[in-house]
Amino acid sequence: MPEPLGETHDSRFPRLTFEAGLIFFIALLLSILGLIIQTSAGQYHNSREPLYTAYMQAIYLVPALIAYVVASRINLEYFRKYAWWALLAAVLLLFSIYIPGFGKVVNGSRRWVDLGILNLQVSDPAKFILVFVLAHYLAISRRYFLPTRFKWFKRSRKYLFRPTREAVADLFRGFILPCGIFGVICVGIVVEPDLGTMALCATVGLGMLFLAGGRFLYIAPTVLCGVTVFSIAVWQWENRLNRILSFLDPERFKDDKGYQLWQALTGIASGRTHGEGLGNGMIYRGFLPEAHTDCVFAVVAEELGFCGTAFIIMLFLVLFGLILSQLRKIADVFYFNICLGSMLFIFLQALINMLVNLGLLPTKGMSLPFISYGGSNIVVMFVFIGLICNAIRNWPASVLPRPSEF
Repeated sequence: MPEPLGETHDSRFPRLTFEAGLIFFIALLLSILGLIIQTSAGQYHNSREPLYTAYMQAIYLVPALIAYVVASRINLEYFRKYAWWALLAAVLLLFSIYIPGFGKVVNGSRRWVDLGILNLQVSDPAKFILVFVLAHYLAISRRYFLPTRFKWFKRSRKYLFRPTREAVADLFRGFILPCGIFGVICVGIVVEPDLGTMALCATVGLGMLFLAGGRFLYIAPTVLCGVTVFSIAVWQWENRLNRILSFLDPERFKDDKGYQLWQALTGIASGRTHGEGLGNGMIYRGFLPEAHTDCVFAVVAEELGFCGTAFIIMLFLVLFGLILSQLRKIADVFYFNICLGSMLFIFLQALINMLVNLGLLPTKGMSLPFISYGGSNIVVMFVFIGLICNAIRNWPASVLPRPSEF
């Protein structure tokens, strides 16, 4: 790598940038809107304390902001030498749910551990560990990846059809090993069971690998095989199959399998343009399960109408556009992948939640970032925002080659 041609800065003292501050402000604004929505959506979650979820979400926001400060100011370069230990810690945490008295079962799924003050969903910290470790590996193994411009097809054929020692090393170091990094995390998540989060982690991992220059002729068959295995698993799993059936015909199953989806669609339709007003919606009054978490978008649509949902969607789009505009400026491969992975987790999770509530995807218990109730969820979302701001503040002010040019 050539020496920097311009002046660089000391990463121990990251620059304060307007873009990083604006990204944090939008995330904070979404969280404040989430607190307001929780005053309505969570009223019937706890019949004794109607504002319980709003109070608890406000309390969870404090450690979330602390996590943001730490993630945005920490020297990531220093912790890269502990990347593989972090991966081991993530795997051990995922399987700690089977420790008696430590793991906790909620609604038939073993996804949480009891920390006393809160229930931690173990897949949440595993997400940012996945991003950190995979970003580290992609940065130290650049020579096994292709440029991300459309030169991959010709060169991939060379390695695919002319097996050599170099091709074997390319396959192992450039595809199998990075797939193994997020694969072990996916295995730990799927045994909870949580197929949706597993698919999200696999999508983010493959997305990072492809944009880093992973060979398309390796990735495409893997995706095809993964989708096939996933479909077979859903077909053999009665609970997941019922979700597919209710998604295909929600009106037919509105009284049993598709009850949650039908109620969500009813609330969205009744909101119309301006909504029923905060606290005036009927859908959260015991009719819609998990209104304060998975279906909070339906509550927003009913009480704030099209205007409210459009405003929240616009905030997510502005956040996405800001991060994307800064992503193309990041010269360092490690920080580029940190920012990319964090962005993918936030926006894919938001997109899935909205599409599920709109009936465009099968029902999946995935929270809406910054707005849905949950301590571990909001903390991890602010960790991602902190990592993005860290990457933006620390990219070298030089003429280093960008990731697409390696």
